[in-house]
Amino acid sequence: MRSSRLVLPLAVLLSLAVAAPAHAAVDWGTTVVDFSFRPSEQDIAVGDSVTWTFGEGGHNSTSVAGQPDSWRSAGGGTNPVGDTFTHTFDTPGLYQYLCTVHPFMKGEIQAGTDAVIDSIDAFKTRRFGRRVRIGFKLNEPAKVTYRLRGPSRRTVKLGRLATGRHGFTVRRLKPGTYRGVLTVVDDFDNKITQKNSFVIR
Repeated sequence: MRSSRLVLPLAVLLSLAVAAPAHAAVDWGTTVVDFSFRPSEQDIAVGDSVTWTFGEGGHNSTSVAGQPDSWRSAGGGTNPVGDTFTHTFDTPGLYQYLCTVHPFMKGEIQAGTDAVIDSIDAFKTRRFGRRVRIGFKLNEPAKVTYRLRGPSRRTVKLGRLATGRHGFTVRRLKPGTYRGVLTVVDDFDNKITQKNSFVIR
């Protein structure tokens, strides 16, 4: 008898849990006043938006280059007093922004959380005469830089790459022993390094 009394309430609760939305988007506010963004740091969910309200003129909100998304609140100029600007964050990541007129005015927004533990796999090195081929697989978008030390020094800046397999070739290397460091920085500014060494004869 008791088990039949519990069936109906459990069924109602389960149907409500399935029907409930995962997340209702929120619009977060930032005030631009006294040469600062208030608050200067925000932790939001993916799909949320941020609205900047300009309590004084002569400022703007501009994302730093090389991030998963970008915005400019006033094109190449500034926002007048009382103006508002809204940007929606649909891509997870850590976003940094500033006022281009007053670069000391900085802010940071984290959208979502980093769900990927290992940003890089399958880091490989293959020599071909006086050149070397570096290959790797990214498990999430990331900025990639490779620094090579030895008789011929090289720095290869690949910028922000998409998820998937990537590779590049370093050419015209002098004979000798080399050590390289591949640096991977994901969209949450987490840094991972992979090292390799090889000999060119």
